[in-house]
Amino acid sequence: MEAGGCPGGHRHSPGLRVRAHRPRRSAAGIALLEAAAVRQLRGARSVLLPAGPRERAPGRRGQRTPAGLGQARGHLPRTARSRPRLQLRPLRDARPPRHHDPDRLLLAAQCMAALFAVDDYYCDDERTGSDTAMLGNRLTLGQTALDPAYLVGGWGYQDQLEQALTSDPVLVGLRSYIDRVAGFGTPAQVGRVRHETVAMFVVMNAEAGWRTAQCTPPVWEYLAARQVNSFLPCMTLIDIIGGYELPASLYAHPPVRRATMLAASASIILNDLYSMAKEAEPGIGDGGLPDVIAAERGCPLPEAIDLSAAYHDELVHNFEAAQKDLCATIPSPHLWRYLAGLHAWLGGSHEWHATTGRYAT
Repeated sequence: MEAGGCPGGHRHSPGLRVRAHRPRRSAAGIALLEAAAVRQLRGARSVLLPAGPRERAPGRRGQRTPAGLGQARGHLPRTARSRPRLQLRPLRDARPPRHHDPDRLLLAAQCMAALFAVDDYYCDDERTGSDTAMLGNRLTLGQTALDPAYLVGGWGYQDQLEQALTSDPVLVGLRSYIDRVAGFGTPAQVGRVRHETVAMFVVMNAEAGWRTAQCTPPVWEYLAARQVNSFLPCMTLIDIIGGYELPASLYAHPPVRRATMLAASASIILNDLYSMAKEAEPGIGDGGLPDVIAAERGCPLPEAIDLSAAYHDELVHNFEAAQKDLCATIPSPHLWRYLAGLHAWLGGSHEWHATTGRYAT
């Protein structure tokens, strides 16, 4: 289980490797727990399972519930850095996953590189060739790079498709990425990654529609879209990178889905705040949540920034509450590990946004 685990689990100083002195569950034991969790979700009679000390549910005696992570000023770009009321709630106690396979860790980096290429070259940056009129066609080929099309017969269509997929570096990157995912994940996990990525492509098309119509969406519509056009496709790799599989019945379980989407929304609102200086430059995007709030409310941008940060913090509070509740009610070590991975991902994302040169102006 990843360090930091569920809320209420033991935590150690960052950077220290602590030798496990508690008994591990056998693979058979974990399988029994997973089966019990699935039966519980299907409405079977609840089974009381003794939680071993290693995978203990939160709130047990001897475990301390982590205090509020505290609010700290975000290290934002120049346009937002000086706002005295701006506060972001970083996840300071999030811990990185406890595995050391560099190939799996690099899979996360390859995902970010492939999807940022789609964003930069197809969607947002006109200086690199993005064109809203071409976006639908390009994303359709992007979907084909992720989920192959099978063109039959001797008509030559398959060869023409292959030529198109190999002549565009963005498509080459997408196909190389999904091939590596298939090398580490099960078919069900690969399908999950495809689904979340293609769903993001759908919303990218919707956002292009806003730009073409030169309209600003209402805040509720923007937030609903950004939940999907977020870092969700990257988060979908959490169990693959960790070397385990969260059962599909748990991944799709509505309360688990809610926790996942709360984390996805928090990740992208944070991105909106850190990227706003760069996106204010000519030819790049249309801003983010602060601009949408300012347009709808008719308020100054500094106030809209504060409201966006407050919304981000509320998303994080809701995610942490959902994580704690799920860990207390579903006896699944793999689910607990997945939720710990989401928690760690949010903390790492905050650190990355605070230090990356991507949004420097």
